[in-house]
Amino acid sequence: MSFSLWIIAGTWLWAPFFFNPSGLDWDKCIDDYNDWQNWLTTKNDSSESWFGWWSNELEYLEHSSVSARAVQFLRKCRFLCVAIGIYLQLMYRLFYKDQNKLIVFDLSSKTPGVFLESLKPFIIVAALLVLMLLLVCCGYCASRFSKRSQMKQKKLRKIKFNISFCILVVVLFSFLYLTIMQLFEVFLIIVLSVYWFVQFAIVRLKSNHVVILAMAKSFDRAVGWIVFGPILFIAMFMPFISSFQQRVMFNSAFTSGLEVSKLFSHDVAPSHSIKAKRPKKKKRDE
Repeated sequence: MSFSLWIIAGTWLWAPFFFNPSGLDWDKCIDDYNDWQNWLTTKNDSSESWFGWWSNELEYLEHSSVSARAVQFLRKCRFLCVAIGIYLQLMYRLFYKDQNKLIVFDLSSKTPGVFLESLKPFIIVAALLVLMLLLVCCGYCASRFSKRSQMKQKKLRKIKFNISFCILVVVLFSFLYLTIMQLFEVFLIIVLSVYWFVQFAIVRLKSNHVVILAMAKSFDRAVGWIVFGPILFIAMFMPFISSFQQRVMFNSAFTSGLEVSKLFSHDVAPSHSIKAKRPKKKKRDE
């Protein structure tokens, strides 16, 4: 992916703030942030809540055929293919390219070193299958509980603590062997795999499950922070950019001699209606 595509994606995300005269104003940003949080936390089924928007976006799947949902599932598999590609490239650089080694297939060798080197590709593929198996196990466990209240809160907190502790140990241990960029690639692989799992559950009409709702809301919350984070940082620590932005946005209005109130009321150029004169009828001579 070239930098021009990243620029296009960035302008698509932040264009509503850059081309809004009050987009970088601190008070306006706080109001937008509060509205966004209320939209996420509201639990009713109205259009002013995240759950209502989520239900309306996926309503068409209930009326879609099995073949249409299968085609959509194949389209969503591109995220899994990207995750597999990043994973294989990362494993190749870790075990072969960085160590100046070549891929060897000699399972008949009696030398332990050559035999282990021949097993490395199979171990790498097996680790990928283990990750997929974990996603399947998560889906099975999630299907066993239709509501969060069916699990005791004490047991649920214990499971969350154990999972968080295991993740922390794995991350700290990986710092000994992996760089920050490699850890980011691992994180990207996990995110793409989980996103594909959410899309797979949506195609199976499991979008209203409590686990799928939590995952989907987490993804939308993360995207919201990607959008709001830089805007809040600029509005808080660089207030002069807001003044410069307003000056640039209203520059054409100042030079044209237009008033700001007319600009906001969409009355920049008032239309003048021209009445057509009716031709006078000549009186016939009697």
